[in-house]
Amino acid sequence: MATKSEFVGKSQPIVRDGDGSHSTRITSNGSPKSSLKEAIEMGRLDDRKDSREDISHGQVSSTEYTNGHASTGPGMSSPQTTRLAFIRRLQNAVLAKNSTVPPAAASRWQRIKYTLLCPPHGKLAYNLTKVLVVTLLFLTFVAMLGDEARPGGNFWGLLLVTICACVGEQIAKTIRLPGLLGMLVAGFLLQNVPGIRVAAAIRPAWSSALRSIALVIILIRGGLGLDIIVLKKLSRGVALLAFLPSTVESVVVGVVAHFLLHFDWLWAFVLGYLLTAVSPAVLVPNMLHLQEIGLGVERGVPTLLVAASSVENVYAIQVFSVLLSVGFSTTSLTMQILQAPIEITIALVYGSIVGYSLWYFPDYTHPSRQAYRFVLLLAAGMTAVFGGNTLKYSGAGPLACVITAFTAGYRWRIQDAAAHKATATDMSKLWRYFQPVLFGLVGASVSLSRIKGDTVGLGIALIFIGLAARCLCTPIAVRAVGLNWREIAFSTIAWSPKATVQATFGAKVFDYTTLALAESAGQNKDAHLLQIQQFGVQMLTIAVLCIVITAPIGALGITLLQDRLLTKSVPPVSLEEGVNSGPDLLDQQREKGGKDTDRRIALTASTAQSDVFLHTVKC
Repeated sequence: MATKSEFVGKSQPIVRDGDGSHSTRITSNGSPKSSLKEAIEMGRLDDRKDSREDISHGQVSSTEYTNGHASTGPGMSSPQTTRLAFIRRLQNAVLAKNSTVPPAAASRWQRIKYTLLCPPHGKLAYNLTKVLVVTLLFLTFVAMLGDEARPGGNFWGLLLVTICACVGEQIAKTIRLPGLLGMLVAGFLLQNVPGIRVAAAIRPAWSSALRSIALVIILIRGGLGLDIIVLKKLSRGVALLAFLPSTVESVVVGVVAHFLLHFDWLWAFVLGYLLTAVSPAVLVPNMLHLQEIGLGVERGVPTLLVAASSVENVYAIQVFSVLLSVGFSTTSLTMQILQAPIEITIALVYGSIVGYSLWYFPDYTHPSRQAYRFVLLLAAGMTAVFGGNTLKYSGAGPLACVITAFTAGYRWRIQDAAAHKATATDMSKLWRYFQPVLFGLVGASVSLSRIKGDTVGLGIALIFIGLAARCLCTPIAVRAVGLNWREIAFSTIAWSPKATVQATFGAKVFDYTTLALAESAGQNKDAHLLQIQQFGVQMLTIAVLCIVITAPIGALGITLLQDRLLTKSVPPVSLEEGVNSGPDLLDQQREKGGKDTDRRIALTASTAQSDVFLHTVKC
């Protein structure tokens, strides 16, 4: 109840509550009006709109409203009105809630102006959140690690390489190039530009360990993506495309490297299998896009290429790992011959036992089984890879990692396809964070001081010779599954980009020899290790060149030629339609589609059963 009143001006009293905390102005027509404080807090409308409402309610006369602003009226003093109008204009200028989202046709300045409104929202808020997270994590590591995290330290170098790799990725995507090229260039610049060589402070052991973790993630994703149903349906095409071009290219590159670069035979073939694997990071997203828009789906081109890429990556990684293990073996010739079978046996036993255990642990009734599956699978893979290196059976680790993921995923896919897809999605998210770390560190591993000029020229020639052999064999492989010449040409181009495996394993030989020579500091350095280290520098250089050359060619080739070489499919006959409608519907489709419809129906059934695979294998 009002207990005190006072008058402002001539006609408008202000009635206050007993405690004086709230006041209400009584206007000339007897209607209450909020105080200046409440008007400021509640003022969300445009100043002109509020003034017009005042006119309609008789609070401000029409003659007192000029040029869109309320002038001094009988119930409001001039300073108060001016201040209220200014505050409202300021709110409208800086608050996002008082502005409308600009339309798609708005100018760039209008979109920028809306982006800068408060509070932060949209992409600006997303990026500021990232900056805040990185800043707090950095301060945490500074408090924990001291000089290691300060400028010039090991962790400082890792942080800057990762951040610059992310920036480089966005720049590359802006100019329509694969993002991994921007990551590589960022790492390379941080290693070789005078004055900013922060990557030189990164310890080789840390760099090698982080790349090994990225390898585990890639292998787990590859194992989860291997769908036995798809492999059975397209077994002939997948087998030919996965093994024939890569084997021929590896042999050709090995022979040329032996005579052109004077590599030993073993290390020449190590280089061959390093360069042969196609990149899922470039291929799979493009194939998923084709699947969505219906290009090449009728002939099963996207399904064939995605399935074959997973198998080829596993094949190339395993052969490379076995050859690498044999090359660094210090045992007798008999043990070197037996090392490959021993490693394969270890991988099969470990992968089968651990994968089978993950069928039952965690239990299907466990409330957090999804999180536990993710953690257990990742831990099993890291144990396999790092444990194999410790036990001097480095070739067993990658194969065991793939077998574990494949064995576990086989049961998960059958019993709980949604949970299987969720696990693969979680691995994809983890890979998204490790991708700039991997490619940034690979770029930072290339030092101009260690590169010989002739290695670049001969390496480029070697890459194109290997690509020529690959392009000659790919048509033979895909022709066997009944593709026409346009689809064969597209498959040949799509089967050329390299990046992921080359980035992961490119520095493997150099890392191993560098660590081995560091352990023998102060002693007589092994001449054999020094020679292998030179091979490792050349392998790393050629691997980076391979990424820089083939990834843009493959990505641009797929984008530019997909509409010209592939046919957009008619609405497909789903597996459920064929089963529920009986032979009549299929006969009608056969009459409309001609001789290729039987094959399309089979491929559609295969695609329906492999939908989870197509949406979880992307890199």
